[in-house]
Amino acid sequence: MLSYLVTHIPMIPSHIYLKKLGKQNGYTAWLVNGAAVRKELDENFVEYDYHGHFRFIPEREFWIDDEMSVKEYGLYLRRLLKETSFLKEGMSVADAARRADAFEETLRQNGKRVQNILASQNQEVFRRTLKKKKIEEYSGVVAVWLVDGPLVRSVYFLGYAEGGHDVVYPWIPQNEIWLEESLKPEERAFIVLHELHERYLMLSENMPYPDAHRGATIIEDRYREDRRGLEERIREEIKKNNTVSIIQTA
Repeated sequence: MLSYLVTHIPMIPSHIYLKKLGKQNGYTAWLVNGAAVRKELDENFVEYDYHGHFRFIPEREFWIDDEMSVKEYGLYLRRLLKETSFLKEGMSVADAARRADAFEETLRQNGKRVQNILASQNQEVFRRTLKKKKIEEYSGVVAVWLVDGPLVRSVYFLGYAEGGHDVVYPWIPQNEIWLEESLKPEERAFIVLHELHERYLMLSENMPYPDAHRGATIIEDRYREDRRGLEERIREEIKKNNTVSIIQTA
């Protein structure tokens, strides 16, 4: 276990930290460079987290990814404070996370906008609300859409982060990939590559999601280390997805 120091531990580059968001209950909340964390520390860091899940995060710090919507910062901090309070009560990390998930879901669903959406039960109208823009350069038979991530997490699935596709999530329409609208333009290419490759493995080889996710993570990490050839690789994945999707829908 890493010990907490007053100054940040040497293994964390200073450019990771962007802005101190505040301090509460002995924890300092930081806005961090999410893209840099994924490239230099762990590709699996998304949204927010703390030492209980990622040992490289100092013990008394909360990290929030700068690519998440500003309107979710307060919600994330409340959730993290609740999760760490469960740990103090003696819960395991896994149990504390499950209880904190339930707490966060309640917070989200108590919002007036979300309550109105849930009450309407009109999925088509809701999808038109959350889908913001089609990314034509990455779309073929499979359409890539920028979506309102906070709404997706509040209505469909709390665990949605950065991207997803129809083969994993039944609420994403057939032949669609969804990306967070708040992602930086330079980050979108890595996520769309991941989703395309993962989707292709699941459809063409009937690969289970965990295995396909690991395979996509390997490819994503390779191009995060050196992005030369990234756009060409995305074009290849688009072609493969086009072919397998046409076969699936024939």
